[in-house]
Amino acid sequence: MVCASGDKCPKTKISLDSPLGNQPGLMVPVIKRLISVSPTAFRDKKMTEGRQTCNIGTQRNFRVGKKFSAKLIISFLLAAIFLPGAVLLSLDFYSQTLIHDYHLFLSDSWGKEEKSQESRWVQVIGPLIRQKLENLANDLTTYLENHSNRNWDEISRDSRFRDLPLQHSGTLGEVFLVTFPDKRLLWYRNRAYEGQYLEQALGQELKLSRTPYLHLLDQTPHKDFKEFTLSDGQVRVVGYLKALPRPPVGGPVILAGVWVNFRELQFLAFPSQALFQQLQRWGPDGFKASLARVRLLLLPGLVALGAMFLLAGLILARQFHSRVGALSMAVQAFTRGDLSYRLRFPPQDELGELALKLNAMASAITDATVPRREWECTFNSLPDMVILVNSEGYITRLNQAAATCLNLNPKEAVGHHLKEIRPGSPDGFPAWALMRILEQGVGKPQEFCILNGQSFSITVEPVWDPQDRMLGAVIVARNLTSHRNLQQELARTREFLEKLIASAPLGMLLIGPEGAIQRCNPQFFQDFGYSTAEVLNRHYAFLFVSEAERQEVMAELKDKKAVLGHQVLLRHADGHPVPARLSLRFLEGENESHRGFVALVSNISEEVNLQRQLEQAQRQEAIATLAGGLAHNFNNLLTIILGLVTLMHGKIPPDHPAFGDLMDIERQVRAGRDITQKLLSFRRGPDFKTQALDLNRLVATTADMFGRTRPELVIRQELAANLPAVEGDPGQIQQVLMNLLINAWQSMPQGGVITLETRAVQVTDWQDRDWDIKPGSFVCLSVSDTGTGMDEKIMARLFEPFFTTKEPGQGSGLGLASAARIMKNHRGAIQVRSRPGEGSTFTLFFPASTARPRVETSEEGCVIPGQGTILVVDDDPALRRVACKLLEKLGYQVLEAPSGEGALEIYAQYREAIDLVLLDILMPGLNGLQTMERLRALDPQVKILLVSGVSDSLDDNLPPGVDFLTKPFPLGLLSQKVAAALNH
Repeated sequence: MVCASGDKCPKTKISLDSPLGNQPGLMVPVIKRLISVSPTAFRDKKMTEGRQTCNIGTQRNFRVGKKFSAKLIISFLLAAIFLPGAVLLSLDFYSQTLIHDYHLFLSDSWGKEEKSQESRWVQVIGPLIRQKLENLANDLTTYLENHSNRNWDEISRDSRFRDLPLQHSGTLGEVFLVTFPDKRLLWYRNRAYEGQYLEQALGQELKLSRTPYLHLLDQTPHKDFKEFTLSDGQVRVVGYLKALPRPPVGGPVILAGVWVNFRELQFLAFPSQALFQQLQRWGPDGFKASLARVRLLLLPGLVALGAMFLLAGLILARQFHSRVGALSMAVQAFTRGDLSYRLRFPPQDELGELALKLNAMASAITDATVPRREWECTFNSLPDMVILVNSEGYITRLNQAAATCLNLNPKEAVGHHLKEIRPGSPDGFPAWALMRILEQGVGKPQEFCILNGQSFSITVEPVWDPQDRMLGAVIVARNLTSHRNLQQELARTREFLEKLIASAPLGMLLIGPEGAIQRCNPQFFQDFGYSTAEVLNRHYAFLFVSEAERQEVMAELKDKKAVLGHQVLLRHADGHPVPARLSLRFLEGENESHRGFVALVSNISEEVNLQRQLEQAQRQEAIATLAGGLAHNFNNLLTIILGLVTLMHGKIPPDHPAFGDLMDIERQVRAGRDITQKLLSFRRGPDFKTQALDLNRLVATTADMFGRTRPELVIRQELAANLPAVEGDPGQIQQVLMNLLINAWQSMPQGGVITLETRAVQVTDWQDRDWDIKPGSFVCLSVSDTGTGMDEKIMARLFEPFFTTKEPGQGSGLGLASAARIMKNHRGAIQVRSRPGEGSTFTLFFPASTARPRVETSEEGCVIPGQGTILVVDDDPALRRVACKLLEKLGYQVLEAPSGEGALEIYAQYREAIDLVLLDILMPGLNGLQTMERLRALDPQVKILLVSGVSDSLDDNLPPGVDFLTKPFPLGLLSQKVAAALNH
């Protein structure tokens, strides 16, 4: 197939991969276009174009005569006249432009020179005015130091103080004083500006076009030099500020300043400025003189150029006359129908190109008919079924795809009605629906199942003639089976992804490019308590507790394209902050654009609480270790004191005046021992050992110990008589009571009254579901205070771990949480009653016990004398000396060792004579247990009595054959333990 230009036209092919092939509705215009270029239609078009061509040839006989040549010569003559004039006018315009550019160049050069001079002036004058400011600041500082006893009112009225800046006021730079933070002028050469704001005064003094703004005055005054510049395009000022080291008594901070106006220094640049002005005056005259000489030189050349133009016009008119005449003859030949006529012009110019186009047009008209086989090839290459019908529904043509699918012969099907098509499917071809569309004349896509259960999308598009009469229709059928399968697969994939998001164990949010939350999964709602209406289409920023934290996360997302496992605080639906772990990643769109980002978030409150509990446990472990060390050292001192008192008892008779003092000392030592035992009870950790105990005695002991450290409190005890015993761990119950006492004290910072009340109650109907206790007998302990009280909101979260209303650092939030845990371990309960401003009452319920409380017996007992040699091993020389004297008083011979290593040496030397080793457990170097193992390695039969100031240092697991003695020990207990160890 050949185009009008003479080139071969490519064949038209349509593929399913093209955008046109994906939509059957868009195929219809293509088919209609194919119909429009069918052989018959194209033949009619060619004949019309031929008639138009003939009309052009017959309407006007194109001739080129002498009249056209005269017009061409006149045109060249006018060009020969106007061209020199245009050149002369261009020269004049160019000279004016050059003079203008010359003035701009001089102005720009002078501006650069002014900036260079200002830079040099800053380098030269800057140190001078800074030195001037330094001298002024030093003089003012000296004056203030010499008059430090005077207040600001006296100093501000002192003429000597005001004369100091005046002494530094000179020709170079203006000095001034400013007060901070009000930024008002304190002193200036022109007193009319004093009291005004510094920026306002400088703007008026320098006649600036706008009031300046000094950012330096928004900052804390600095003792070093601070430079500032002011400029409005005409005036440029450079200045410095410096704060005085100390303000006057009762006065503001004073800043000394100096500024210099560079407009006043312009006289220094007079020589160079005069040079530039002289160049501006002389430059244009020189250019005009040069231009006059150029005009005289160009005039002969321009006259010659005009003559050449006229000669060229004559030559061109002659050639144009001959070529256009040949073109006119060709057009007349084509008009007569002689398409074999050809022009022989060489393609050297536009007329030659026109001749080639005319030759190509003649060739295109010769074989303008499109080959039928190419049209059929294009028609049959369409992958969809295409059927052409006339206005009555009879088939005029169908392509190969339709014939194959409907099992028809293309040639035999022509002339048959649509109703006669009967494929192998029982559904039949939907001719009735297509005929209805054909009758209505409206194209509409419909879907039918027409062959072996396969779905087809059928589009019918009517074809109209120029008079809007329907000639027929184009029917295109697209097989939708594969498309339907893809849709089903896509639906299954979508359903799977929906279930995956809904069942994800992490909260998931889809956030749009503008920050609006577009979607959330159920886990997010469960973790943070929101509903769908509260979240969707809102900007995600409301979830963050801290705006700075949100900006930090977004900065990391933009920098690293992802945020993984970032711990943040998010806002719960009820308003309280929730620790969360957040991961973000951009959703990539087309052309590397971002469609938003997806967020994975999880509520890690439990994890954070566990971490805080671990940290709290570690702190408590450190405190317990410190308490153990303190108890050990304190018990060593008590042992020494008790031993010395015991030795003094043997030297002073009971009727001696000092005997009573010795008894008081001994009682105080025993009281100190009780205190260390209580301290160690907090150290023992979570061991839960219950026993029948007297709650009244425990309350009285704890209240007495707590009240000694809080003299501003009044502690009342209303303890019921004949109170039943309770079954519990005394250390843990004491811990609960101590936590309640501390909370009551903290609610009364100015002091108040704490009431402790015990009573026996009978519980029959328990209503509080938070505490699972059974009906029966209970012993109640109430702790009431006259403090600030609590509202219902605080009471609802009272026993949550780490919940506290105290300031940071004043409470861990674990006191009441641990109290609740201990009471549940004791099968008890806690009830709280409180109102704001009316104080609080905590009531503890303990199951009553029928057992009798254990009564502690005296450890003194009788003194048992003995015989033998005992090796005393202790690193404390004073304690070792007292122990030796006590043993000698009992009748024993004593050897001393200051350490475990020394004990091994002495025992190896005197092993036959040593009957018992009194061994301290906590010693530097080899401790007591390590020394015991070495001694048993030397002598498996060695007898050892371990001693320690910490009663739980062995965790109640004594080695076999070894007894234990706790410091401080009275003489009777020491004698009993030694005798038992020797007789073991």
